[in-house]
Amino acid sequence: MFYNKKVHTIIKSIYEIKPNKWNLLVENHPNGNIFQTTDYLHLHTKRFNSNFFGYAAIKDGEICGVISGVIFYNYFFPFNCFTRRAIVIGGPLIDGNDLVICEALLKHLLTELKNKAIYIQFRNLWDIECYRSIFEEIGFTYEPHLDILHDLSLDNERIKSKVSKNKRGNINKSINKGLFFYEVTDREEYKQCVDLVIQTYKRIGLPCFEKKYFLTANELLGKEGLLKTFAAKIDNHIIGTRMELCYKDMVYDWYAGADDDYKNYYPNDFIPYHILLWSKENGYKIFDFGGAGKPGVPYGVRDHKMKFGGKLVENGRFEYILQPLAMNIGKFGLALLKKIKS
Repeated sequence: MFYNKKVHTIIKSIYEIKPNKWNLLVENHPNGNIFQTTDYLHLHTKRFNSNFFGYAAIKDGEICGVISGVIFYNYFFPFNCFTRRAIVIGGPLIDGNDLVICEALLKHLLTELKNKAIYIQFRNLWDIECYRSIFEEIGFTYEPHLDILHDLSLDNERIKSKVSKNKRGNINKSINKGLFFYEVTDREEYKQCVDLVIQTYKRIGLPCFEKKYFLTANELLGKEGLLKTFAAKIDNHIIGTRMELCYKDMVYDWYAGADDDYKNYYPNDFIPYHILLWSKENGYKIFDFGGAGKPGVPYGVRDHKMKFGGKLVENGRFEYILQPLAMNIGKFGLALLKKIKS
C-alpha cells in the first residue's frame, strides 16, 4: 500500500483488493476488457513462466482507477532474467480519464516493476490519445501498431459480403468437402484442440504455453463462459481450432491451430468466418481479430485477416525500458539462439 499525497489517493496492490470490487470497475468502465479482470490475471502464475500484477488507486474509499498486466518470461534461470517483459493489454482504466490519477498509477507501476521486468509494454485496445502526454512525459515511447476490428452490428448479409471472393470460395470448398463447425464442450476434444494449438506454434516457430496452461484456462475461464473454443472436424478428426475470449460485448481472437496435412480443407478460412457469424448471433458487438503488425511493414497475417472484411485501426503501443543493459543482452541472446536453431 502506498499513499500518494499529490492526488490524495492510496495505491493498493491487486492482492489487497477484493476480486469482486476490482472486477466491478473493469465491468463498468467503457473500455474494460477481459485482460484486466481477475479471472484472466489469476491464470498467470510462476508455474506457467508468468506472474500477474495490478495496482488500484483508491480515493474516498472507492476504486477510481486500475492498471494491471502480466510479466512473461522464457527459458530457465539465469537466462529467464533477460526475457522478463511486463505486458499490459488494454491500458489504464480510470474513472473520468483523470490524468492526475493516470500519472500516479504509471509512476507507481515503474517503481514496483523496476527490478521485476526488463521493459513494460502497453498494448492499447482503444484510442488512448487522452493519456499520451502523460505517458511521454514519464518516459514511455509510442510505437504505431495495428489491430483489426469487425463491426457485428451489421446484418449477416453485410458481414458475409465483406469477406473476400477468394475466402468465400475457399469456405464453400470446405463446406462441400463436409467440414463441420462447432463449439467444443467435451473435455477430451478440448485437449485435442490444445495439442493442435501447441503443434502449430511449434511448427511456425512461435513461443506457446504448455498444455497445463490451456487446461487451467478452461477451468478458470471456460466455466464462466469467458473462453469459447471452436473447431472444424472432418470424418471425426479435428483439423482446426480457435480459442476466443468473450467479455461484455467483445470477442477477442486468442489462440489458433490447424493440421498442416489438411490445408486443402481451408480450416483457417472456414473457422474465422463461422466465428464471426456465431459472435453476431450471440449478441456480441465487436470481434477483435488481434494484432496486424506495424503500418507500412508487409505482414502476411494482416493480409490474411483483412480478407474477412474488418476495419484496420491504429491504437499503438507504449513502451518503457526499465533495464537497458539486460534488454540489449536479451536481444543479442535471442538472436544468437535463433541463428543456432536455423
